Amino acid sequence: MPGSIVWLASYPKSGNTWLRAMLTHLLAAPGDDVSVNALAGAPEGGDRHALDDACAISSAEMKPAELLPYRALLHRQMAAENAAPFFVKTHDQYALGPGDTALFPADASRAAIYIVRNPLDVALSFAHHNQQDVDTTIARMADADSTLNRWPDRISDFLPVHLGRWSDHVAGWTQQDAIPLCLLRYEDMLTDPAAALARAAAAAGLDAAPAAIAAAVAASRFDRLRDREAIEGFSEKPANMPNFFRAGRAGEWRSALTAAQVTHIVADHRGQMAALDYLPASMA
Repeated sequence: MPGSIVWLASYPKSGNTWLRAMLTHLLAAPGDDVSVNALAGAPEGGDRHALDDACAISSAEMKPAELLPYRALLHRQMAAENAAPFFVKTHDQYALGPGDTALFPADASRAAIYIVRNPLDVALSFAHHNQQDVDTTIARMADADSTLNRWPDRISDFLPVHLGRWSDHVAGWTQQDAIPLCLLRYEDMLTDPAAALARAAAAAGLDAAPAAIAAAVAASRFDRLRDREAIEGFSEKPANMPNFFRAGRAGEWRSALTAAQVTHIVADHRGQMAALDYLPASMA
């Protein structure tokens, strides 16, 4: 029997939160008032205190690589305690540790839904998210050691997240064969969000009627999410970020990136960009 966890995996700023909003509305009872701060798929596996409690360790005293088997144990515990499908967001790169210990154990996993976005647009959105300049973000996306929550003070509530290179992040999740995979391109989600949500629901084992899919998509439009964020705030937004939900567009890079920046990103990630039909026509 498959496990209960459905991983909602992506490199940051690729549409993960939007998919979580659609899934939340799909799972909600008719008439429920869905809060933007109660989305399905909270990143529970990244909670340092949950890990320490589950494994009786002090994670702040350990190196990230040493935490992998303990995090795998926490994931198995989460799967055992929750009915399928249990959605969990992650930005971690798919990883195998010593002895082929999987950070995302197959026996705890029902499916992986991997959301991928053109790195030319990711660079812009990630730069906005971090309040950094685009060139710094482009370099970060090509850094094999790139990490979220680096723990400089060892008191963060969240565990370090190994991103690595954008290309390696994509390859790690899409080329693994231990967990059934549903690959969603952000651009296709924008073009036909109902079809994307239907695919995600099917991968998770949800029996969703077309009318329910359509209602969930309508309730999760970007303008509605922005309105809810303006009213409620959004607990997952970095403190220095003016707003989390932005434009929800594809192709913004064409007017916002310089030719040199486009060339740099393509040089760093050409292989995966070609495989996903993300290369600019002039560079294909």
